[in-house]
Amino acid sequence: MITKKERAVLILLNNFNTLSKMKLVKIMFLMSEKSNFYNFVPYNYGPFSFELYHDLAHLEREGYISTDNKSVSLINKDIPPLDNKLKAIVNRYARQFSNFDDSRIIKHTYSKYPEYTIFSQFEKRMTYERDAKGLVTIGYEGKSIDGFLYELILNKVNLLIDVRKNAYSMKFGFSKSKLVNYLEKLGIDYLHIPELGIPSELRQELNTDEDYQALFADYENVLDGKIDVLETIKENAKEKKIALMCFEKDPKYCHREVIADRLRRDGVEVCNL
Repeated sequence: MITKKERAVLILLNNFNTLSKMKLVKIMFLMSEKSNFYNFVPYNYGPFSFELYHDLAHLEREGYISTDNKSVSLINKDIPPLDNKLKAIVNRYARQFSNFDDSRIIKHTYSKYPEYTIFSQFEKRMTYERDAKGLVTIGYEGKSIDGFLYELILNKVNLLIDVRKNAYSMKFGFSKSKLVNYLEKLGIDYLHIPELGIPSELRQELNTDEDYQALFADYENVLDGKIDVLETIKENAKEKKIALMCFEKDPKYCHREVIADRLRRDGVEVCNL
């Protein structure tokens, strides 16, 4: 299946036939700031989307595009339809930036969005330091990998602690190997502590608040045997900004909140992102 976002990429390419990867990414970023196609993170040349590159690989496998190190070409113009309003937006941005070369579109993007230049190798226009300490929790439910990573950057997180039992996800970017790779590119360390996870079989029949309360009451007893791990988290939080990660958007339905409450009782300030 070709997603709405992938269709937008194809419509954009249809205006040019071939685009540099740099220009394609920057136009998609500028469009996304207005129309929410993709999320982006600050990277080597300003805003970048790991999900967009994932989608380009998918479109190439499906025979719609071909790529080389620097460019993307449309090779199949039988493009699945896109909502007329979104299609008009894509075509408008294609016209607006049709005469921009890579250098010009980078400078245009940097001037409008300097916050995305913090890791840039080219005309960094804003500084960034991971000088915060403390502890936060975060769930990735409903978030793209780029939106998730940008939230960590905004909160100056140095270390992501994964408290899933199994660091695997069907959602792109959140399985351990991919996640570690993307975090490293952005200067964030990763630690998986599976012993703080809850086995998936214990989460199968959770239909009511009472079910969750019973599960988390049992998990409190599990934490009694994990004092050394909790102490390690507390000590790290004195030196750097740490995020405890699991899946659920609402911490009320996630065991990371049980961990957070235990640490709060020990005097640690913990915020939920």
